[in-house]
Amino acid sequence: MTETTTDFVAYEYLTIHASRELEPLYKDTYRNFGWIIEGYGTAVPNLSTVTLKLKRDRRIPNRTAVLELQRKAEHALATIAGLERSKDTAPMAAALGLGIIGSGFLAGSIFAITANLWALGIPLGIVGLAGWAAGYFAHTKVRANKTAQVTPLIDREYETVYEAGEQAGQLLAA
Repeated sequence: MTETTTDFVAYEYLTIHASRELEPLYKDTYRNFGWIIEGYGTAVPNLSTVTLKLKRDRRIPNRTAVLELQRKAEHALATIAGLERSKDTAPMAAALGLGIIGSGFLAGSIFAITANLWALGIPLGIVGLAGWAAGYFAHTKVRANKTAQVTPLIDREYETVYEAGEQAGQLLAA
């Protein structure tokens, strides 16, 4: 008589969309929670985003505690992604705002020159060009300020991800 064993494993699957810059962090984080990277790709319309296809055994030890830690890490990952985006959003808004104001002054300059009001058109043009230049300098300054402001917050969220991954690794090893 031979003994038969069944090697059946019930898997759960997960698809994650992550920023290309944060891809290594996502991969390492999900590995800590027992996930195996099964597939990888890029989202065609958005080349700055990658898609990770993951799977893991449904019968992991301490499943409830691991899932809770995973949710905590996912929240921290989402916060990190948002803070990283904010480092680009605020400076771009400041630069665009100043550029639009500069464009308004340039348009006023064109209208003034068209009406043969050269004495008004030239100063408006100079202010418009200064608005455009100020947009560039504002972008640099706002980006430096925003980066200094969010860096400690990002570091705190990284610590949350690392701690949750470490605890999950210990629970899975038990």
